[in-house]
Amino acid sequence: MLIATAARELLGASGDALAGRAVVNLTDGTSAEARAVADGAGGRGARYLHGQIVTIALGIGAAGTVVLYGGSSSVHERFQPVLRLIRGRGTLIAEDAGVPALYGMAVHDTMWGALNGFPHAAALLSSEGIGVKRFPDDAQASMSALLASFPVIADEVDCGTYAAEYGALQHHRPSVEDLVRESAARNVDAESPPLHP
Repeated sequence: MLIATAARELLGASGDALAGRAVVNLTDGTSAEARAVADGAGGRGARYLHGQIVTIALGIGAAGTVVLYGGSSSVHERFQPVLRLIRGRGTLIAEDAGVPALYGMAVHDTMWGALNGFPHAAALLSSEGIGVKRFPDDAQASMSALLASFPVIADEVDCGTYAAEYGALQHHRPSVEDLVRESAARNVDAESPPLHP
């Protein structure tokens, strides 16, 4: 059963008991599912706050825990002492309960791209007998520059200019083609792993 479905069913079974209460939900799901849970709680008279934990399970409760909240600002403010027990940084980013889930998806999208790319890079190096352990240090300046480019690219996307400073996609095409040819020559799969429901 989907976690968001379980949350909806649990709140639905609460009936009138939710009237006048605050509900904080930290379950996963899509933005539409988060909004459906919020609507269900609101329809029963509750004020709703959705929290998206953007941290691996082992990191919950640590100083680096990131929780993004959407929904009732009054709930977020009133229950700060309780929310702080999760530790880390909890930020109210929108009144829309679905936005934190979408933010979480964006984090996962970026993370999975890197986590898929790094093993591929490691396979290329390993195929030549090159140790991978030193690669992160040797490539740190390039990786840091990549991360530093995200705010600039984000601003360009918001303005509709689309990464002009870093060259058009056509500018990067030869490098990507070289990567695909190198991968094929070394029998390293260059395709992204498929996702199956």
